[in-house]
Amino acid sequence: MAGRSTSTAFSFLKMSLLEKRVLISDLCKVLDAYMPKKQIENIYRAYIVAATAHDGQYRHSGEAYVFHPINVAMILAELKLDYYCIAAALLHDCIEDTGLTQDDIVKGFGEEVAHIVQGVSKLTGLAFHSTTDQQAQNFRKLFLAMSTDMRVMMIKLADRLHNMRTLKSISREKQLRIAKETTEIHAPIARRLGLNSIRIELDNLCFEIIYPYRYKVLMRQINKQCGNRRKVIKHIQGEIKNRLTQEDLHKADITGRRKQPYSIYKKMKLKQLKFSQVLDMYAFRVIVDDVAQCYQALGVVHNLYKPLPGKFKDYVALPKSNGYQSLHTVLFGPNKIFIEVQIRSTDMHFISEYGIAAHWHYKSDVTNTKELASNWLGSLLDIQKNSGTSVEFLEETKTDLFPSEVFVFTPQGDIIQLPYKSTVLDFAYAIHTNIGNQTLKAKVDQIMVEISTELISGQTIEIITDKKAKPHPSWLQIAVTAKAKSSIKSKLKQESTSELIQLGEYLLNNALNYQNNSTTIDEDKWQTCLQDLKCDSKAELYMKIGLSEVLVSVVLNKLVSKGNMNLIKSINIKQTRGRAINVAHCCYPIPGDKVAGILTTNKGLVIHRFDCGNLTHAKQKNEQWLEIDWQADEDEEFEVLIKVQVENRRGMLASIANIIAKLGINIEHLEVEEKDHAMKALNLVISMANVTKLDEVLYAIKSLEFVHSVSRV
Repeated sequence: MAGRSTSTAFSFLKMSLLEKRVLISDLCKVLDAYMPKKQIENIYRAYIVAATAHDGQYRHSGEAYVFHPINVAMILAELKLDYYCIAAALLHDCIEDTGLTQDDIVKGFGEEVAHIVQGVSKLTGLAFHSTTDQQAQNFRKLFLAMSTDMRVMMIKLADRLHNMRTLKSISREKQLRIAKETTEIHAPIARRLGLNSIRIELDNLCFEIIYPYRYKVLMRQINKQCGNRRKVIKHIQGEIKNRLTQEDLHKADITGRRKQPYSIYKKMKLKQLKFSQVLDMYAFRVIVDDVAQCYQALGVVHNLYKPLPGKFKDYVALPKSNGYQSLHTVLFGPNKIFIEVQIRSTDMHFISEYGIAAHWHYKSDVTNTKELASNWLGSLLDIQKNSGTSVEFLEETKTDLFPSEVFVFTPQGDIIQLPYKSTVLDFAYAIHTNIGNQTLKAKVDQIMVEISTELISGQTIEIITDKKAKPHPSWLQIAVTAKAKSSIKSKLKQESTSELIQLGEYLLNNALNYQNNSTTIDEDKWQTCLQDLKCDSKAELYMKIGLSEVLVSVVLNKLVSKGNMNLIKSINIKQTRGRAINVAHCCYPIPGDKVAGILTTNKGLVIHRFDCGNLTHAKQKNEQWLEIDWQADEDEEFEVLIKVQVENRRGMLASIANIIAKLGINIEHLEVEEKDHAMKALNLVISMANVTKLDEVLYAIKSLEFVHSVSRV
C-alpha cells in the first residue's frame, strides 16, 4: 500500500510540474509579442520565486497553488499589461501566504513591483459577506487601494476571474456567496474600467452559478438556434463586406457572433420577453480606420438593411463613462431576423478591448480611458472624505457602479455625462461643488424648471446661483449621484453643527426624563461614557446622537445602567424650528397626526406619519425610531399634500385657489393630472399649522359644486 501511495504522489507531482512548465511557457509566448526579452526573463524569475515560495501548497481542486498566480498573470498578459503588473501578479499571494517578505520582493524585483504586491496583499481576505458595516469598510478599502495604483485592482479582478473559473471545487454555499459578491462588486468595477472581456466572462460565470437551471435551458436554446443560423451569420457578414468594399472601405474588418447568454437573459428579464421574442440575438462588428469612416459605414449598412427607429446610439460623439466609443444600430436583416451592428475605428476598438489596461500598452499613447478612470476615482475619494460612515460610502458608490448614461449640455456646449434619472441638482454638482451648494433655480432648454426635474439626453441646462443659497435636507431626496449626495451632506454638517448638537442633547434629555434619571448621573459615568464612545466632549456626543452615529439607547444604557433596561419608546417635541428636525415629504405629517421619528445621518430626526410605508421599512431594517408626541408652536406651518378630483370646468382652478386664500393658506406647489376629457385631478401642496386647520380646508374645498372628492394623500 505504501508503494502505491508513493507512486500516486510522484505521478501527481510530475503532472503538476508539467502543468507549470506548459503554463509558464504559454505566458512567455504571449509576453513575447509585446515585451522586451530582458523583462520576460525577469518574469520567468518571478515565476521561479513564486513556485518555490508556494511549494507544498495546493488549491481546493488539488492543483499546485502556483497554478493560480500563473493564470492570473496570463489574464493580465492577454490585456498586454506592463512588466511590473505581470511580475506582481505572479507574486501577489507570496507576502500573505508564504515566508516571502516585501523586502525580499524589493531586493529581487524593485520598489514598483513590491508596491503593487503590497497593495494586493492588503486587500486579501476582504469579507464582503460579513455584516453590512464590515462589508462597507472593506468596500472603502478596495477603492482606496485602487487610488494608490490602478494595477492593484487589475490584479484583484484577474484573481477573481480565475477563482470564478475554478469555483466548482468548493461547496455550493461558498459558490453562491462568491458569485453574488462578484456580480455586485467586481463585474461592475470591471465595466467601469472598460475591461469588457473580464466583465463579460464574470457576468456569464456568475449567471451559470447563481441560476444553473436557467443557464442550462438558455444555452440549450441558444445552441439550437445558433446551429440553424450559422449560415445566415456568414451570409450577412459577406453582404456587409461586399457593400463596404463597393463604397471604397476595403480595409473594413467584419466579424459576427451570437450574443452572450447573460446579455440575452438580462434583456429577457428586463423587458419580460420569452426567448423567442429576443430578436437581436446576433451582433456584427465593423472596424474601420477613422471616425469619418465610422459614419460612412453606418450609411452603408443602413442602405443595405432597414434600421429600426429609436435603436441607434452614438457613443462616438458621446462616449460612455469608461471611454467606450462605437456606433450602435439595430437592423432588420434577412430571414426575418434583427441584427445589431457596432461600428468603430481601430483606436476605438483598442479602447473597447483593453479599457484602462490600454494605458500600460507598449507604444501606446492612449490616455483617454486612464483619465476617465482617474476622474472617477478622484470623485470616489471626494465621496469617501465626505461620507460619515462606510455604509454611506458603499450605498453611494453603488449608484455610480450601475449607471445608464444621460448626456446633457452646459450653455457653452460642454457635454456632461450623468447616471440615468439624474436631476438638475445632480448636474449642478457635476459642474462644481460650489455651483451645487449655491443653486437657486435652473433653466432647461431656456424654460424655468424645479431643481428636482429629471434630465433627458440632449437638453441644455443653465444653473442660476445665489451666494446666499445653501443646501436643504430635502435635497438629499432629489440628488441621485454619489457626488451630489456626499457634497450636500458635507455642507449640511458644516451649516447644521449647532442644530445637530441641540437635537442630540434634546433627544438624550428626553430619554433621561423618560427613565427618571435626569439628575442622577455623576461625572465619572459621563467620562466613562465619553471614553467608551470615543468622544472628546459632551458636544461631540450630542453631535453623534443627532447624526444617528450613536444610538440614544446605547448612551442611555451606559449612563444609567449596565444591566437590562427598557429602551426609549417615545419623546415629546414642542418645537421643530431651530433644531435638526425635518418632516418627511413622502407622507407630509403635520401636528395632530400620530407620528414617529427616524434618526438619520445629517438630516437629524425625520418625522413620518405612523402609517407611512417608509417608516415601516425603517422598522424592518431595525433603524432607530421613536414615537413622538408632537406639539409644535402655533406659528409654525408644515406642508401637506391633498388631491382634489374636479369636473373639467373653466375657472375651477381659480375658485379653489380663491377659497384656500380666504382661509389664509398658502399653495406651495400645484400639479394637474388629466383624467379624461370631463375630469381632472389636482395635487396641491399647502402649508398649515395642524390637523384641525387641514379639516377646515378640506371641508371648504369639498363644498364647491364641481368638486367630486377631496382627500389627503
